[in-house]
Amino acid sequence: MSKNLEIRIGDVSISIEGDFQKSNWEIPPAYRPFIRLGKTDMSLRLHQGAPDALVGEKVFDCPPIWTLYRQNGTSVIRIFHTLSDPERTLVLPRYLEKADLYFADKSCRFIDPFYGPTMELLMVNYLAQGRGVIIHSCGIERNRKGILFVGESRAGKSTLARIWGDEKGVDVLSDDRIIVRKKGGHFWMYGTPWHGDARFASPKGVRLERVFFLRHGQKNSIKEINGIDPVSQLLTCSFPTHWDPQGMAFTLEMFADLTSEVPCQELTFKPDRKVIDFVEQHTK
Repeated sequence: MSKNLEIRIGDVSISIEGDFQKSNWEIPPAYRPFIRLGKTDMSLRLHQGAPDALVGEKVFDCPPIWTLYRQNGTSVIRIFHTLSDPERTLVLPRYLEKADLYFADKSCRFIDPFYGPTMELLMVNYLAQGRGVIIHSCGIERNRKGILFVGESRAGKSTLARIWGDEKGVDVLSDDRIIVRKKGGHFWMYGTPWHGDARFASPKGVRLERVFFLRHGQKNSIKEINGIDPVSQLLTCSFPTHWDPQGMAFTLEMFADLTSEVPCQELTFKPDRKVIDFVEQHTK
């Protein structure tokens, strides 16, 4: 049974192509709003069985989830390779117009391109080729303006998403991961399917107008940050390609550009609705 579909994440259209008579994978709820038809930027082809002798030199390890190898410019990411059933291998050529995903599971129970970090790893590598970056953040749209709340785990992103989510006229694009790209001379932010505890996942995009770095505190306050600090904080809270010097150079250049064009401040906040009024006073 053919299982071809198109999804659009961060203004990148991905065609997922496969033909498995026994498989019954379904699109997870978080991905369903991202189904789109249109021009395809990249195709992900699904295969059953192992790739032909593609491993190469180990260049990056994220145990116990995935390991990346490089061979003649091709990246090979072994995902869940210590587990027999969900094991899969993502093969990425140098120029990512096409990618291949191989499933080791003979029972077809785990033949599912959305299981695990597969799609996110695909996007991280695609965006790093001069296209954008994924940032650990909560993003909202209000009055056609995008505000990004950046923070590591437990910084309060999901808490803020819930507070903003109850506000009329506000769209929460994501409570955990936002894609940022520069298009038409401006920075834009896009929601992703990779939500956090609050489960906000929107396919919308909006121009980025302000960046706040989150801190917990006893009162709401804003602190100006300048120089290299905002670049360093963005790098800490992003998903860069540490294994790819060109990708890292692009990410650093993009963050330097972003922080010179978009106001960046540190937001210390208490987890209640008063933070909304406080932020709005400082973003008019």
